[in-house]
Amino acid sequence: MKIFKRFFYIVLVLLLIMAIYFKCNAGEIFTKIGSYYYNKNNVAEAQKFYEKSFALGYNNTDLREVYVNSIINSPLTLNSQEKLVRIAEGNIVDEASLKAKYFLNDLKMEIHRKYPLNYIKQAPYNQKIVRWSRFPITYKFSNIHKAPAEYAEEIRNAFQMWEKWTPLMFSEVNTKDADIVIEFQTNKAEDIDYGRKYVVAYTIPKINLNTLENMEIKFYIQDPEGNKFSRNQIYNTALHEIFHALGFMGHSYDSNNIMYLAKNQETIKNDSRLELTPADISTLILLYKIKPDITNKGDLPSEYLPYLVLGDREEVSDSKTREAKHYIHQAPTLPGGYIDLAEGLVAQKKYAQAIRALEKALSLADTNDIRYIVYYNLAVSYYYINHIDMALDYAGKALQINDTEELHFLLAEIYLKSDKSKAIREYKYLRQLAPDNIDYAINLANIYIKNHDYIKARKIIKDYLRNNPAQKNNKKLARYNILIAW
Repeated sequence: MKIFKRFFYIVLVLLLIMAIYFKCNAGEIFTKIGSYYYNKNNVAEAQKFYEKSFALGYNNTDLREVYVNSIINSPLTLNSQEKLVRIAEGNIVDEASLKAKYFLNDLKMEIHRKYPLNYIKQAPYNQKIVRWSRFPITYKFSNIHKAPAEYAEEIRNAFQMWEKWTPLMFSEVNTKDADIVIEFQTNKAEDIDYGRKYVVAYTIPKINLNTLENMEIKFYIQDPEGNKFSRNQIYNTALHEIFHALGFMGHSYDSNNIMYLAKNQETIKNDSRLELTPADISTLILLYKIKPDITNKGDLPSEYLPYLVLGDREEVSDSKTREAKHYIHQAPTLPGGYIDLAEGLVAQKKYAQAIRALEKALSLADTNDIRYIVYYNLAVSYYYINHIDMALDYAGKALQINDTEELHFLLAEIYLKSDKSKAIREYKYLRQLAPDNIDYAINLANIYIKNHDYIKARKIIKDYLRNNPAQKNNKKLARYNILIAW
């Protein structure tokens, strides 16, 4: 019996020593396992162990370069692209990061050679790529009886033109949940030449967090003098607005392209563009090859990360700022340019300038849709500079116009800085709206953890896992394992 106990204690001590050794040397151990698989040409398995080693802080320069070489010489999937971007944009500057950056830059140049004359850099919305993820893309007329018959006819012709020259497919439907909703405004368009706006139509994206719910194209029926628009005006405007509704949220600098912003009444009236340019087509095709940040449910495959096509966040921000200034120059009485400018300024952390641009947009806003966007972005800007009262005031004004999930998420984040009980209330509401959203569960659990209320935090995580068992191995939950096991 004594011999058995002694043997048991020896084994226990040995296991403890092995556990301590593994903990202290895990990074190096994973590296050796990774190198074993790499030498066996099992690159995928090697990368897994290299990544485990990096996660533990083992960042040997030679190893990182081997890792980058293994990715470069593997099929360039989206997952591979993401790995290269993490190395290229990480905090460590070495041969591996430089090689990853140069390789990604060469790929970007190759993509733009493949799709020449594009103006894809103007595509983002709030620094994000927006597009649909399933075909056919559906559209419907919500009040077709209010418009002259030829208006709907020319709009349908415009959809056919996009379908003819691009891989996209469209379907006109009468169902409630169409992707693109076309509505006719019964009031007159306003004339920019008299300090107002000569607008034939405009597009409003309906986005809830990262979900694209629909796009609304709103056509006016009459010009400022009370006359009908010409067929040509409706057709050209439809070509332009459909591209917005497909996810291209900017404009082209080239007056030949359909996404050029017409400057005044005469330009719009005399617009003779009847077909899409090669640049229009290349831009649309490229947009639908980029992995979207905001989209609907679907399985449309992506080929490129936004980084590969647009560059890093700084490049995207600079491009958006330049475009916004051009927009403002072309149409100083339209709020869209000032909203876009504010988005670029927020990305550059120039919040005071962003607020001034948004205040100008607010003074020009003439619809609740635009006011909602401005109020929301003002709330975000004031949140970033810790002016909580102003952030809450603008969020409240936005809420009076449209009660959205993204707005409640913003309110929850604002309340985290001022009133934890209200933040908890908002996150509880968000969990009811989206019980499968892991971030809502984690954020609510974190509030309880900071308040040392571990029982409630544990319940939140356990409830989430009970309802979403497939998320058990989600990396976001790794730090909560002690709560789950407890």
